[in-house]
Amino acid sequence: MPSQTTRPAFQPGFEAQVDFMTELTRKSSDALRKLSELNLQFAAQLMQDAFDAGTRLLSCSNPLQMAATAANAAQPAVEHLRNYQQQLVALLSGSHIDMARESAFLPDTSRYTRDMASTMARANGAGADAQGNA
Repeated sequence: MPSQTTRPAFQPGFEAQVDFMTELTRKSSDALRKLSELNLQFAAQLMQDAFDAGTRLLSCSNPLQMAATAANAAQPAVEHLRNYQQQLVALLSGSHIDMARESAFLPDTSRYTRDMASTMARANGAGADAQGNA
């Protein structure tokens, strides 16, 4: 078990790792929330477009008119799809940038981890030497 004197040396590294994981988790859940909202909005728009298209097709009295009505009814769905794709790309790009910013903490946590491992190795080596001399 590490002594009380070595624990404060590990505190900054541990805090940096906890801060990194906390921020990474927060950013990830925020990105997933935004993605879910975007998907729900898109699904609702598609359902409304399908309902509107069905209503227009049912109101056609002439069979020849149905082809033109169906083609016109598809236009809003195509626009919603294009809008969805643009928002999805923006969301994923923004999330990627946020994650890249958070990964800037990795060198600090890696350095603290190396320092911690080195300190533990020295402490274990000193303990083994003391037991060997006894």
